This record gives sequence, structure tokens and C-alpha cells, in this order.
Amino acid sequence: MLKNILKSLQDAGDLVMDKASEINDAAKDKVMSVIDEWVEILPKLMTLGFEMTSFGISMSISPCMLAELKGNTADFSEEKIKNLLEIFKNDKSIKLFLNVLKTTLALHKKTNATMMDEIIVRLEVKLSPEIKVFIGRPELT
Repeated sequence: MLKNILKSLQDAGDLVMDKASEINDAAKDKVMSVIDEWVEILPKLMTLGFEMTSFGISMSISPCMLAELKGNTADFSEEKIKNLLEIFKNDKSIKLFLNVLKTTLALHKKTNATMMDEIIVRLEVKLSPEIKVFIGRPELT
């Protein structure tokens, strides 16, 4: 009887491992599809006035695309961002990008700090995409 219980536990464990592997594969496929979407968006961002200064892919349990873009702060006035948001109102990803840019610039303005000449955007596309916008070059990475 103990052998039957151990066999049942082993079978259940194998089933759980198989299902976990399937879920992991499905998650990887989803992340890769999101990465592909952002790879296609990067050229559009460059036409808006950004220069891509680095690009990379990290492969692990959760793949990640990393890109750094640089632009001139003066090229992204409130009015220009507002116009771009209207132009790209149906593109969720570019809208997200522009809203993070707009929010960063607005919050920086509230600090009364000197506006730096360059904007650096770090884009990390992974299971949970992350966009970081810096005014000036950050010292810590």
C-alpha cells in the first residue's frame, strides 16, 4: 500500500512539473511576442527624435529586451508631446512611452532643478514592461 501511495505522489509530482513547464513555455512565448512588438516600435520612436544608443536581449527564464534611447530635452515640449499623443492615440505602446516622457518632464519641472539638455530613456521589455526616463545622464545604473 505504501508503494501505491508513493507511486501516486510521484505521478502527481510529474504532472505538476509538466504543467509548470507548459505554463513557463507559454509565458516565454508571450514575452517574446511583446518583445517583437517593441522591436517594431523602436524605429517609430527614432523618427520622433530619439537616437538608440544601445540595444540588447537577455535570455533567461523570463527573456528581456533592453534599449536605451537619447533625445534632446528641447525637442519635447508639452505641446509637441500633446500633438504626438493625438497622432498615436490608437497605439497603446507609443502612448505609454509618451505619457511616461510627459510625466517625467512635468515632475522634473516641479522640482525647479535646472533642465538638462538630454533625455535618456531606458526601455526594459519583459513579462512586466518597464520604461525609465531620465533628464540628464544618471550616475547609477
